[in-house]
Amino acid sequence: MAKPAQPVAKKASRRDAFRAQRLNQQRRSRAIWIGIATIAALAVAAILIIPNLPVSPENVQTPNTRVRTQVEGTSVGDPNAPVKVVEYSDFNCVHCKNFWVESEEQLVNDYIKTGKVYFQYVPMSFISPTSFTAAEAAYCAMDQEKFWEYHDYLFANYGADFTSPMLKAIAQQIGLDMSAYNSCFNSGKYQLKVQQDLQSAQSQGINSTPTFVVNGEKTDRGNLFAVIEKALSEK
Repeated sequence: MAKPAQPVAKKASRRDAFRAQRLNQQRRSRAIWIGIATIAALAVAAILIIPNLPVSPENVQTPNTRVRTQVEGTSVGDPNAPVKVVEYSDFNCVHCKNFWVESEEQLVNDYIKTGKVYFQYVPMSFISPTSFTAAEAAYCAMDQEKFWEYHDYLFANYGADFTSPMLKAIAQQIGLDMSAYNSCFNSGKYQLKVQQDLQSAQSQGINSTPTFVVNGEKTDRGNLFAVIEKALSEK
């Protein structure tokens, strides 16, 4: 009498096996997605944390040497060039760093070295307090005729926290007289100058970096070379 119940038992067994298999697949899928999410979270954390690791003289990034002509303070090129270009920039600005990486050498080689452009860099320090101190430190390097070397190191180390030890490490890397540098930086010699640079930019309606002023005309980095060519054609 028990034989008719056997097919039902077999069906139930198959259903249970199927359910168990499906549960196992779901568990594996969840484990895979959890693993992917964990890896993504770790990657994001690395991006956020690694740039802010302490910087010392041993791990400061060294930029490639850039040759600039007729350097005078924060300016390069022939003061009598037909086109004057002023860059308003923040050392903590990623777009400013990208201009330095992607376009500044073209500006130097095609326009400054050829006598077409006289170029001035003005720190517009507004992104963070360390933008301000980085600009001060660069001006202290200017006192020793190494503003541009310091400028390049700041952008080469973009993303690091420009604390006093970091800025001092850069000064050591470029071979500044450290006694003179420390005296300049610790005295706040250029605090007012950095404030005035920011106020000058804001008074011209400049509210983002990098902004370029080409013979009095404001433009962004995407249109810089076109505006320079336009200014040259009008001479």
